[in-house]
Order: sequence, then structure tokens, then C-alpha cells
Amino acid sequence: MIRSWVLVLLALAAGATAAYWLRADTGYVLVHYRGWTIETSVLVLLGVVVLATPLILTVLRALIGLLRLPAFLMRLSERKRAERARDSFEAGLLKLLEGHWQRAEIELVRRAADHHASHLNYLAAARAAQRLGAADRRDHYLELAARDAPELAFATGLTQAELQRERGEIAQAKATALKLREADPLHPYPVELLAESYASLGEWAELHGLLNLTEKLDAPPPARRRELLQRALRERMHAAIADARLDSLKQLWSQTPPELKQDAVLRLEYASGLARLNAHAEASALISSVLEDHWDGDLANLYGQLHASDPLGQLASIEQWLGKYGEKPELLITAGRACLANKLWGKARSYLEAVIRIKPTPAAYLELARLAEQTQNLEEAAKLHRQGLELAAR
Repeated sequence: MIRSWVLVLLALAAGATAAYWLRADTGYVLVHYRGWTIETSVLVLLGVVVLATPLILTVLRALIGLLRLPAFLMRLSERKRAERARDSFEAGLLKLLEGHWQRAEIELVRRAADHHASHLNYLAAARAAQRLGAADRRDHYLELAARDAPELAFATGLTQAELQRERGEIAQAKATALKLREADPLHPYPVELLAESYASLGEWAELHGLLNLTEKLDAPPPARRRELLQRALRERMHAAIADARLDSLKQLWSQTPPELKQDAVLRLEYASGLARLNAHAEASALISSVLEDHWDGDLANLYGQLHASDPLGQLASIEQWLGKYGEKPELLITAGRACLANKLWGKARSYLEAVIRIKPTPAAYLELARLAEQTQNLEEAAKLHRQGLELAAR
């Protein structure tokens, strides 16, 4: 509007200037067109042009506005649809966060086609359908999200794997996580999803291999990663022991990280496996090295169950640990067993009776009953067996 008035003022100024210069000689203009003749002075012609210019501009602007009207109306309609789609998306997202799954799903898909980021509508709707137990609709929404934003297929795949795992579809979640890992081997989340899937399916060798390959990735989080690695190693050791594969058991232990070799549960599993597979010397060496540094009651108890090539040397080690750690029940019963192996009946009785005084266990009664049988005291042996069974029952 201001620009129009500026043009009018300029035109008037130009007309006034022309009138000043032409006041002495107004000039003569003759226009002849198709039988029509117009005769006037230059000054009058300039005046007409000056006065007609705003009108001509207004008419031109009106014509241009009419020509642009359909496009303007279309843009207005599109803006209204986009605003309604945005409002519907926000309302659906709010319902999703509030736990109103059905209402959230309806709002999220109602105007998804008009939303500038329709894939977000479908991803959120997939989560709502998941909560409603509608796996078919969930997968359909995920397909629509991948179709509308193929460049975001990775994000859609992550959502799919996460929802599959959440619903207990572990095999499908594993397959999805494998595809994601192929697409981006360095992304931590597919590794985490794949590791959890392997653990749920009991595929311990695959889990162990994955964790070793992705050691430098921060996935799963350190505490969970350690827990999964411990479980995978323990289960693989179980399998090797059950199949009597001593070489496999030793190989697993050699591949175990040093910090996990200090884990009491894994260490006991390995030592027990060596004992079960008749590698008593290696089990004895492992237990001796541990007990030289610090106390481990489970290993001390296992030590007394090993078949020693040098029973007297075994007893000497146990008595040395008794001096170092005191009269711990595990060491006392281990000393009693070693004395039985060396046929030192009196020392065996003193050790085993000390266990019963400090912390009676069915195993201590059993060893005392064995001692009574060895010394031909069958009545006492029967009594000790009965006491051990009563204690075990309690």
C-alpha cells in the first residue's frame, strides 16, 4: 500500500516537473488507430498518464490476484491440513504417554498421511498396537513407516526388534537384530538386542562369540555385559563337562579375560569341571594358587575331595592354610578328609568333630560315619548317618 502511494507521488512530481518545463510550449500529440483519432497537447497526455498509472497498477494487481487465487486457496487448505495433522500427532503421542493405547492409535493414524513426518506417526502407532496385543497391526504400521521414510529404515528396524523382543518374539527379534548388525556393525544397540536374544534362546556359543567380537563397543552396558559373558562361559563349561570334553573346558578357561578368572563362581565351575573329568592335579594346582593369595571356602571344600598323588603333601598344604586362615569349617572338613585318605584316624576325628562343634553339616556327619566304618565301629556309624540325615532334612 505504501509503495503504491510512493509511486503516485513520484508520478505527480514527474507531472509537475514536466508541466513546469512545458509551460511555454505545450506541444502537440496526434494518435490515430483504426479510424479513431485523438489530438491533445503533451501536457494533457502526461497528466492522463500520471493519473491513470495508479488505476492501471490496481487493475493489474487485481488480475494477478485472481490468477493466483487457486494456488493460494490450495496452500491455505494444505496449511490447515498440516495443522490438523500436527495437532492429531501431538494428541496421539500424549495419549500414548498416558497409557491410553486405543485412543493413541486412533489419533496417530487418523491424519498420518497429512503429517510432514508420517513415519513418526506410524512408529508411535506401532507401539500403541503392541500394547493392545495387535501384532499384525503393529507390523503393518512398521511397514508403512519404512515405506514413507526409506532413509530411516534403520530406526524402523530398531523399533521392530525392540517391540518383537518385548512381546517375547525372540527368534524374530534375533533375525531383525542380525539384519541391523549387517547394516551397521559398529552400532551398539543391535549388538545389545542380539546379545539379549542369544541369551533368551540359550545360544551360549553365539553369545560368547558376539561378546568377544564386540569387546570395544559399549554394548551391552558394562555390568550387563559382564553378567552375560559370565553366564555364557558358565553354560559352555557345563556343556563341555557334560560331554566330557576336557580340552574344550581348558580352552574356554584360557580364553577367559583375566578379570573374569577372578570371579569365584566361574573359577569354582572350572575347578569342579577339572575334578569331574579326572584332571585332579590341575584342579589341585588351581586351588592351591588361589588359596595362597586369599580365602575361598568353596575351593577349600573341593580341595578335600580331590584324589591327590601325594596325600601327605595335600594334608601339609591344608594344615598350612589352617594356620593362615584359622579353623574355618571348610578347611577343617577338608583336613578331616585328607586324614582319612592317609589313615590318620585320630587326627581325622579331631578335625571332623571340630566342624560339628563350630558349624555342623551333613557332610561332616557323613565323613565321621565313614571314619567309624573304617575303625569297625558300625553302631556309631549308623548313629552318625542318622544324625546327618536328620540335619539334611531340617
